[in-house]
Amino acid sequence: MKMKTNRHHAIQLGLVALALGATYVFAAGDAAQDPKLDLNKEICAAANFYSSQQSNVTTAVPDWVVSQAKGVIIITRVSGALIVGGTSGTGIGMNKGADGKFSAPAFYTVGGASIGLQIGGGTTRTIAFLMSDKALNTLTDSKFVWSGNVRAVAGDQSSQSTTTNNKADVILYQQSSGLDVGATVAGTQVSIDTAGNQNYYDSAATTPTTIFAGQVTTPDAAKPLLAVLDKQAE
Repeated sequence: MKMKTNRHHAIQLGLVALALGATYVFAAGDAAQDPKLDLNKEICAAANFYSSQQSNVTTAVPDWVVSQAKGVIIITRVSGALIVGGTSGTGIGMNKGADGKFSAPAFYTVGGASIGLQIGGGTTRTIAFLMSDKALNTLTDSKFVWSGNVRAVAGDQSSQSTTTNNKADVILYQQSSGLDVGATVAGTQVSIDTAGNQNYYDSAATTPTTIFAGQVTTPDAAKPLLAVLDKQAE
């Protein structure tokens, strides 16, 4: 019981650091007019989303999901109106290495049908844990369309859940300002943001593959989020 308490305490401290880290990046970026500010904001938005999920025991992602995941992509989308609207957005993706640690983030753009059927427009944030090699291709394919052969399920929104689902390619957790029903990823296109990756990491040779191989320096903005994910994956 003591080990579990210490582990929970460590994750809670990580979430506090995550929130503080996000605040620092915004302040520093605004002051210096950093040309990478928008990409730092994207990382911070993803970090804040995950922090909000984990701060409530009824919505927190269970440790087993993070432990079994091969990678993760956190997406922010702006969706159109009507029942199935068009969508556009951005995302950051992290690959889990052989050491069980998550990589620095790569940047993506998102288009196509909504992840989840949606009534009305709105901003939606989704975290997709990639549980199979097929789903992991999302992160390295230059233009990957999630279709019917990638099976997605809505994750149990409770940190107390110990259920495993070895059949799902993708496990989704979502927050939205609109009304979401369903959990399908069919028709969603995830494309590598080549310019974003090259500009952020200051190299024309930067790709998700080089990022995941550890050939870049992990940005300070991402460290609190990665620390929390790594702790859950232990």
